[in-house]
Amino acid sequence: MRWENYFLQSDKGFTDFWSRYLSEHRDILYIMGLGFDPRSVVGIESIYRMVGTGLRDVMIVRYFKNEHDKQSVNHPQVEKNLGRLNDLIDAKKCNPYSQKDIVFRSQEDISVTALESAKIITGLEEIEKYSEIVVDISAMPRSVFIPLLQKLLFIIDGYNSSGKEVKNLHVVVAENPSLDGKIFDKGTDEEASYIHGVRPKESAKYEEHKEIWIPILGENQEEQFEKIRKKLSPVETCPILPFPSEDLRRGDNLINKYGDLLFNDADFETKNIVYADEGNPFHVYRLLNQTIDRYDRSFALLNGCRIVVSALSSKLLTIGSFLAVFEKKSEGKNVGVMHVESLEHALDAGYEQEKEQIEKNHKLFEIWLAGEPYI
Repeated sequence: MRWENYFLQSDKGFTDFWSRYLSEHRDILYIMGLGFDPRSVVGIESIYRMVGTGLRDVMIVRYFKNEHDKQSVNHPQVEKNLGRLNDLIDAKKCNPYSQKDIVFRSQEDISVTALESAKIITGLEEIEKYSEIVVDISAMPRSVFIPLLQKLLFIIDGYNSSGKEVKNLHVVVAENPSLDGKIFDKGTDEEASYIHGVRPKESAKYEEHKEIWIPILGENQEEQFEKIRKKLSPVETCPILPFPSEDLRRGDNLINKYGDLLFNDADFETKNIVYADEGNPFHVYRLLNQTIDRYDRSFALLNGCRIVVSALSSKLLTIGSFLAVFEKKSEGKNVGVMHVESLEHALDAGYEQEKEQIEKNHKLFEIWLAGEPYI
């Protein structure tokens, strides 16, 4: 497994790592989603306030429902986050940020998010002068950061294999389950679809492949779960639940929420439930690697199988599932990621009353995906 030995730091470990790391000259491109999410600027404020030498450039990714939406007035929280970012850039005397716009829907009202996101970085020339590429996914939807990370892994892997100086790819995320509970979807796409770049093989050669579905369960995703299930005809469903978890009853609560959806399916057996550490993306990565290999071997004599992964949980677990799919696709396995696009997100009206307490719970994670530790 590519990431069997991995680099992961969180909380105080995050701060200590970056403080030590920036004691040497580093040229950084920090790519971050910037929306209404209060976590948008938490990571960059932590890292760019540290003492160090080298470039400290910023690329923000803005989101718009459609082309017309670009003319709309910014959400007040977006303005607040932009203000905080500009204050940081001015204080640290960084270059002004560059901006890439992602339009979610085409003129025909079809989702183009993943296709657009694969163009955020178009080639090596955009990152050539940097030693560190940092992707902050705290305020990025999975249909944005999965194609972006896939593109960057291809570019950086190619560069690092050429024998030149090494480029490093980091993922930063501010996790906060209490804040996640205050963010809800304002509508979802009518049906599920595969994310661009991580589709399974669907040609006639693979028509007889049996479908295996591996949903990673999370809160407030029952509608998405149902839409994905309607799109598939799995012979087995293998749900992944978070455990260990800060909330020790979280797994049980999720079983209760999804109970009817799971237990009414003939393709589901309780023995297929898998548990993954909610705070370690490499744990779900390892489990998915093993699960995909097991099903691939089991169905080898039955014309093979198509394995569909659906990340309905946290950013950390989504990263882990993406890494497993990325690796298994490179090995020729028939695997892909299916999801349901959210049309819009919003903060619960009660957030402002609890804001101070909620924002105390931000926990920063550093996930080093490519570069020095793996050379």
